[in-house]
Amino acid sequence: MQLRVLSLSVQGGISTAIALRRQLKHDNFTIYELGNEVGGTWRANTYPGCASDVHTHWYSLSTDLNPNWPQSHVFQPDLKQYWQDLAHKYRLYDHIVFNSKVVSAEWVPKTQVYRVEVESVDGKRLVEYGRILVAGTGILNTPNYPTELSGVKKFKGDWFHSANWNHSVDLRSKRVAVIGNGCSAAQFLPIIAEEPTTQIVQFWRTPMWFLPKWRDTYSPLMQWVFTNIPLTLRWYRNFLMFRQEMLYMTVIRGGPNTWLRNRFMKGLTKYLKENAPEKYHDVLTPNYPFGCKRLILDTGYYESLHRPNVELNNDGIVEVNETGILTKKGETIPLDVIILGTGFLANDLPFHVRGSDGRSVHEYYKQQGGPTAYYGTMTPGFPNFFILSGPNTATGHGSVIFTEEVQINYMIKVIKPILSDLATAFEPTDAASDSYNAWVQSKLGKSVWNACTSWYRAEEGKGKITGIFPGTFVKFWWTLREPVWGDFKTVLGAGALGAGVYAIRNPEVVDHILGNLSKQASQLLSQVSSYVH
Repeated sequence: MQLRVLSLSVQGGISTAIALRRQLKHDNFTIYELGNEVGGTWRANTYPGCASDVHTHWYSLSTDLNPNWPQSHVFQPDLKQYWQDLAHKYRLYDHIVFNSKVVSAEWVPKTQVYRVEVESVDGKRLVEYGRILVAGTGILNTPNYPTELSGVKKFKGDWFHSANWNHSVDLRSKRVAVIGNGCSAAQFLPIIAEEPTTQIVQFWRTPMWFLPKWRDTYSPLMQWVFTNIPLTLRWYRNFLMFRQEMLYMTVIRGGPNTWLRNRFMKGLTKYLKENAPEKYHDVLTPNYPFGCKRLILDTGYYESLHRPNVELNNDGIVEVNETGILTKKGETIPLDVIILGTGFLANDLPFHVRGSDGRSVHEYYKQQGGPTAYYGTMTPGFPNFFILSGPNTATGHGSVIFTEEVQINYMIKVIKPILSDLATAFEPTDAASDSYNAWVQSKLGKSVWNACTSWYRAEEGKGKITGIFPGTFVKFWWTLREPVWGDFKTVLGAGALGAGVYAIRNPEVVDHILGNLSKQASQLLSQVSSYVH
């Protein structure tokens, strides 16, 4: 049986492949990678200052901790190298098809497999088949180009998105617009501002809450301790997770107006006033509660605003034209370079998937009012299809690597009966998915994430909350610790020997499958009886 793993993101494809080998001793898989090398996010994003905004000892696989990280929040080259080293360690390169874009996948009911269409960079197309499909494309993979900036294509200077940084463009002695003030812009603006001849104007729509700089350097002694004293690194990783969980429990959780949240916001406002220029205090102070948008670390952003070659402009953009930007105040600002730090489209599958009932994933999302999935991982009508970092899986206060590992461990338990030929396919029922998502949305409806516009929400940031899980990491792990077999539709397999061994070891799964088979038989008998009479 061929297990196909689709990957545009290092976390998804590589992590899944490692789990398949470690936990199931399974080698029959393929990873399709859009780029020409392993690295995913950390291969594609190469803008100046690009780094993890989560502690790297937590932003690592639990199976492969690295005691030699030089800093608490390491930069892009180190992260890219980490994932490349893992691909070598687990001998994954022979399983990766590089420079390949997955165009579509369609479930074929007759053969119970997915028909996957793949396009190479030179335009050639091929078709592959796989029984299990894993979308490891990540939550933030498609650069966002806001509609009001569509005129950038007419701009006669150089322009690019931060996710596709053009290193051939020399910014010296240029007038540069930085559009956006999210995580990426907050990292690269201080770096490009170090060149005094580069004149920078930053545009944004909404001010952001910035957390004080947390980057620490690990001394050789600390690295030695992590390497040589058993369990020290594991304990430290758990401490980092505990600290972020406490931030969630004490500050982020709950409605928009809590006493602890308001106290925390006063502290962040004080930090802003102590570090940013006084003339920008008002425009930099958010008017929405902390936690509603993605947390941003101050990696020198406030300090860079003191530079004479940096100015802020929050007048609003009417359009981008051939020579620059027209603001809502009627001022035309001439520019040589425009850099879009406008983030990504969240939870947007970059390929089409059609399931057993003829619907596509995008059609299902539209019917649900936004991206929706059972446990954020599977979707009704799509057998054996798993979405890593799917809808409502992010927590907003920690490591996506941990989240994906939880999902992968859940997936491994679901596909074991398939690999043993006890079953051919599993898919969640509509009732189970609807019940789970009703719980998710009931919790989120009372939360801080309902208090502002953000990429956590559908309909241009104003609709259904689709990006956030309403709880701690521990809660997410507990929710996905074991499959609820009664929530699935099942197609039986045909391999007697493998099924027999699996059945002996996993009677609870067999009970579910037999129960499902009995229910289907009863329904069929009822239909036949009705027809006869």
